[in-house]
Amino acid sequence: MNTKILMLVLAIFSFQHAYSQAVPTPAVKNIGTAAPEMTIAKWVKGTEVKSFEKGRIYVVEFWATWCLPCIAGMPHLSAIAQKYKNEVTVMGISVMERANTDKAAIEKFVADMGDKMAYHVGIEEGRTVTKSWLNAYGERGIPCAFIINRDGQVAWIGHPRLLDQLLPLVLSGKWDIRSAAAERQERRRLASLDQNIVVTTLNPFMGNPGKPLAALVKIDSIVKHNPGLKYGANMGHFTFWSLIKTDPQKALEFGREWFAANEEPRYSTVTDAVSGRTGLPNALYIFAADAYQAQLDKYPWSMDFPATYKKMADLYRQAGDNAKVEELLKKAEAAETKTKSDELRAL
Repeated sequence: MNTKILMLVLAIFSFQHAYSQAVPTPAVKNIGTAAPEMTIAKWVKGTEVKSFEKGRIYVVEFWATWCLPCIAGMPHLSAIAQKYKNEVTVMGISVMERANTDKAAIEKFVADMGDKMAYHVGIEEGRTVTKSWLNAYGERGIPCAFIINRDGQVAWIGHPRLLDQLLPLVLSGKWDIRSAAAERQERRRLASLDQNIVVTTLNPFMGNPGKPLAALVKIDSIVKHNPGLKYGANMGHFTFWSLIKTDPQKALEFGREWFAANEEPRYSTVTDAVSGRTGLPNALYIFAADAYQAQLDKYPWSMDFPATYKKMADLYRQAGDNAKVEELLKKAEAAETKTKSDELRAL
């Protein structure tokens, strides 16, 4: 047998064997377990919540003064607290604060927020809540919300903006906690594969120009063994980059499917891959421009508006839509004027 063919066969066998093994994941709690105790150093707003009373539902949201997405979501959490005040207790717990942020600074922050934080607010004792809640359930980022059901169990964990969808299900008793726990466990398994084996396996095929056709063959092999990985964050990243180099139309089709399958799509993959390329389908340039717009809408605190509008204008120029180019350049100019005005007011 030709040596190169033999090496390829062995590589495929080794990969399949790796995927047939259970991927070790850290021992973490799952939903359906009893809610941990809350060790609070100080309640700075609202009355003290000593325990989770049976028959009542609780939303526990974790935030920090440095977390801009947390701050952006506080009015929404306040609206949730007001809407369901008769059945639900909403609390925001300050966690993972920086070493130079003391209790007084947190209290001042909460006071300055006023009605934008219209719910119970507490400060964790040391790192106890971070460890017993976020770390224990395998959560690494904030904002993060837990729903505690009427039996004192953790019924759901996720981004606070999804509370509008999930809270009514828990309130009505329609939330299937066993099924949700199984789905969460599977998502964790797939996420572990996506973050480890997928990255290690596919990184060698990347680069400029890289080996996109070989990457797609490998991707098909991976997805065959674990179909749930198809739209994973890293798998989607590698797939889109490989397709845009080989079949841009398929890249567009896959990109749309990938975004639709994820609550938090990796928009930057599309914008990075499309920007600066010529000869792509017009719809692909517009898709990338839409990805920039989505970032402006969802993460305004982290975006340079003038620069982003200019990048979007470049994409529409490639798509041949001159009217849209002019519109975006005007937006860029207005955003630059606003930025300068805000800077002067801050002096």
